[in-house]
Amino acid sequence: MSTLRLRLAALALLAAALCACSTLPVTGDVHSDPAGSEETSDQAPYFAPPGPGRDDSPEEIVRGFLLAMQANPPSTAVARSFLSSRAKATWRPGQGTIVYDAPTIESADGQVIARLRGAHQLSPHGVWLDGTTSTTATYPLSLVQEGGQWRIDNPPNVLAVPTSYFSSLFVPFDIYWFDHTGTVLVPTTVYVPRGEETATNLVRGLLAGPPPSQRDVTVSAFPPRADLDFAVVVNDAGIAEVPLSSEVLLLPPADLNRLVVQLAWTLRQVPGIDRLRITVDGAPLALSDGRTDVSVSAGADYDPVASRQRDLLVISGGRVVRDDGDRGVPIAGPFGQVGYALRSLAWNTHDHLVAAVADNGRRAYVAPDRGSSAQNRVQTVLDGATDLQRPTYDRFGGLWLVDNAKSGAVVHVVRHGRDRVLTVPGISGHRISAFTVTRDGTSLVAVLAGGTNPTLEVSGLVRQPNGRVDRATPARALQLSGADLGPGRDIGQNGATSVALLTRPASGPDQVTYVQLDGSPGPQLPEGAGAPGTVPSPLGGIVTSPDPALPLRVLGADGRLFTYSDTGSWARSALPDVVAAAYGQ
Repeated sequence: MSTLRLRLAALALLAAALCACSTLPVTGDVHSDPAGSEETSDQAPYFAPPGPGRDDSPEEIVRGFLLAMQANPPSTAVARSFLSSRAKATWRPGQGTIVYDAPTIESADGQVIARLRGAHQLSPHGVWLDGTTSTTATYPLSLVQEGGQWRIDNPPNVLAVPTSYFSSLFVPFDIYWFDHTGTVLVPTTVYVPRGEETATNLVRGLLAGPPPSQRDVTVSAFPPRADLDFAVVVNDAGIAEVPLSSEVLLLPPADLNRLVVQLAWTLRQVPGIDRLRITVDGAPLALSDGRTDVSVSAGADYDPVASRQRDLLVISGGRVVRDDGDRGVPIAGPFGQVGYALRSLAWNTHDHLVAAVADNGRRAYVAPDRGSSAQNRVQTVLDGATDLQRPTYDRFGGLWLVDNAKSGAVVHVVRHGRDRVLTVPGISGHRISAFTVTRDGTSLVAVLAGGTNPTLEVSGLVRQPNGRVDRATPARALQLSGADLGPGRDIGQNGATSVALLTRPASGPDQVTYVQLDGSPGPQLPEGAGAPGTVPSPLGGIVTSPDPALPLRVLGADGRLFTYSDTGSWARSALPDVVAAAYGQ
């Protein structure tokens, strides 16, 4: 499989090396008080591309056409001037977007061949489709003469933009679905053009439904035939009016509430929107409580990243302690006592349980974090393993254990005290170095062991309404290459749609890299933000949380624990002889 070249800056996996695209419409009516019309320092400068020159050659017409699609503010008006009369009426650039590294233009067999190297594709609603795999997009273009001038007669129905243009003109947002339990939101990153139609484009993305990669694990409250009658308009009071078609009138109250939550979480990202109101045929739609508008901060109970508990548990001095900023406070329950030889742990804060792996990697235990410290309260949930990875809990109380057996990875899920082996295509039977389950419970992410550069495998977890995993979908591979990353050694979720990855290059210190789970570039981060430029090396592991309130921590191979600050510096913990650490799940 070909791979996208990922470039590192300050040891982070940055967006510049990844090609991204959005196929959301870049033309349309201008509405008063638009949402998302803010200017930022990241925007590209104003650019008005020239139209066709008199007596331009076919190759010059094609080059001009590609250049014209870089207009800022985004517009396809000049690009259409390079097309024949017939093509002007039929060209639909909103059906797709191609982002490419460099074009090659040549003539062959009466056509002009445009080859776009390092190309990636987005869906019509801005969803990244290709993971880390890039291709060469080839377009044979036929030209005809009109009035003695060459014009393109068969343009592809895509917007084609270079990588450098994309990151300045398109912005990543998240749109939200529900998981199959209806208890948590699941984000999808979409890339939309900057400008006045941001809110409208985001709602159109919701109406399109979950992308193919998430259809097995998510659902939407929007009716299948629902549509947006007009653009979303934001008034002076910060209320976004969302004009939906009459299908929403048939929704039961519970589904209407979920639809509102999806809208609220999606539109809260757009500056200037404080509340939302759904209208049908111009009339406000009354919600279940009689109100006609709702705050975009609604739906906090469905947060996909928030932590119930923000303490850190640490194995230090032969027992499990809470990090209090000093020497640690032993937890209640058995593991707070000295005498248990443990090498890794996970914390279920809802059920007050701590799972731990024995230092030989062959057993996994579970014990409460409160009450008596009696040894008989420790339950052995898995025995006879070969080499258990660090455990993790999901939001439904499932304990995930991966054993690196001689035959490859064996995935165990322990729920209500019962162990079950789950087959995960692309992960089961392979050697892995680390894994995690996303906070929303919809993805298992594993790092394959070995290799000169890391490969991530991302599998969807299809759940029953009660939260039990029904099956795992075949994993999608994200191959990271083109830089001296070295093999992946540890992984943890550090954002709603991203993970932090610990690697060890063949030369140089350990690195921590941030990777989007769809393979896309993600947001452009200001200088000094993102993955740390340096880490205390060598490292034994990383400690992460998708909750933005919880900082990245790293474990030194010498038993020291460090915390990464917003200022880009590392602070050492006073805890001695740290073996492992974990945030609550």
